[in-house]
Amino acid sequence: MGLRERHAAQTRELILGTALTLFTEQGYEATTMEEIAERADIGTSTLYRYFPTKDQLVIEPLALRGQMAAEVRARPADEPLDLALGHALTALLSTPRPDTERLDQLGAIMASTPVVQARLREEFEKERVMLGQAIAERLGRPEDDLFCLMTARFTTSVLELVGSRDSAGAAADNRTAIHETLDFLRDLLGRLHAEPPVLPRLGG
Repeated sequence: MGLRERHAAQTRELILGTALTLFTEQGYEATTMEEIAERADIGTSTLYRYFPTKDQLVIEPLALRGQMAAEVRARPADEPLDLALGHALTALLSTPRPDTERLDQLGAIMASTPVVQARLREEFEKERVMLGQAIAERLGRPEDDLFCLMTARFTTSVLELVGSRDSAGAAADNRTAIHETLDFLRDLLGRLHAEPPVLPRLGG
């Protein structure tokens, strides 16, 4: 990492730390971007260059940025889907995460701020869409295929649950629960793939 990249990373971390401190002290809604810039001793234009909107200060540390779909695409083409998803999910959950104190701060802010909760749901929905596309590509199916959509939803739900447990200060080691969930999903998805359920007609 060059000098410019290190400086940018340090500035980003300064902004995030300052923002979370202010959000904790006086509340998310009551804190302005100008106050964050002043406390961090940076220009307002610099703050907006790194974080164009206030909600990104809470969402960015938790955002996945398409990593789940990228992990699935990186797996060998001949690997069964359940194994590809399991490896991708494990790799994603093994990546460095915010420390416990920061997770607690983020969890408290989200719990008391509906607008941030809504934005996080939007981010997870984007992840579902991207993952569904990656699964469809892998299977050679259309993006609106029900199996692909359901598989993406099940898989991202695991991430949401683990994230909410960590944010609430739960034990960091969720590996046992994750493996049990993956075993269940593998069996369920295998059954759905082999024998798609006959769904009742709606409105008929």
